[in-house]
Amino acid sequence: MRIGVGFLGAGIVAEMHGRAVAANSNAKLVNVCDREIARATSLAKKFGGKVSGNLQEVLEDPQVNAVHILTPPDSHVEAALASLKAGKHVLVEKPVAWKAADIERMQSAAEKANRICMPAHNYIYNPSLQRAKYLIDEGKLGRVSSLWILYNIYHSEEMASRYGGVLRAVCVHHAYSLLYLMGRPVRLTATASQVHYHRLTCEDQAMIVCQMPNGAIANLWCSFAANDVTSDPWTVVYKVLGTNGGLNYSWNEAQFQDDRGPGWGLPCYEESFRNEVDHFVNRCVLGGGQPLSTLADALDALRIIEAAERSCRRHAEMETIDYCD
Repeated sequence: MRIGVGFLGAGIVAEMHGRAVAANSNAKLVNVCDREIARATSLAKKFGGKVSGNLQEVLEDPQVNAVHILTPPDSHVEAALASLKAGKHVLVEKPVAWKAADIERMQSAAEKANRICMPAHNYIYNPSLQRAKYLIDEGKLGRVSSLWILYNIYHSEEMASRYGGVLRAVCVHHAYSLLYLMGRPVRLTATASQVHYHRLTCEDQAMIVCQMPNGAIANLWCSFAANDVTSDPWTVVYKVLGTNGGLNYSWNEAQFQDDRGPGWGLPCYEESFRNEVDHFVNRCVLGGGQPLSTLADALDALRIIEAAERSCRRHAEMETIDYCD
């Protein structure tokens, strides 16, 4: 069976999803919806599918088995709930939602509909990070002492205005990656600042230091303020150190010039979408499996970001993370 995919949203991230669906032999883009019809038409011309003017047209399309929700976060919840109610599987871009209660609503709707609702936590679908999890889980590194996740990709103020502050827009990647690799931190401290914005009032860089139950410390850094153009660039880097070994993963293993979107010239970035879509289609929708990172993880990631925001407001005070189990 070939899965028919509908896109809700045809913006920057839809390009990466379009490439990923086109590369999957078990999926086909059949419907594209965006408020800007010209943008939807352009994407459909490139990757296939018809153009719809609203979500309801997508949901009423019998060819659509799964919906990728690629719109701004404010619209994620209602679109996901409507898609699940219509019997569609859902891949929803991050941040999944701004409020914990909304993620819980999506969890309940997915269970009721017996459909997959998978958060688009694309970074961890890279095979290097899956190997990292295996090495950590199997104790190959000994007792893990520290983890570093570093992100330094310059965003102009115009580009950043589409995303907002880095804590909500990007550090969610750090949070779900930490959960995937090492589990839940128990407490954290955070600080944020603004370096190069003139009109925006949100932070353009932030640091979160998390304490893990086993004593390890996880350091989560994100900046829109600068690219790292040094000989050993920290563009996107994951490093784990343990008492018996360590591992390193970097997006800078390959790159080329492509200025159409942040990270577009980094193959590891594009590959994360392809691997994520492959897992969604092949493992979850067709295979009946589960995502590597679930809505429960999205909920935990939100709790981490909320704790970081509280710490920033309280001048880097230590905050305990309440997971509300």
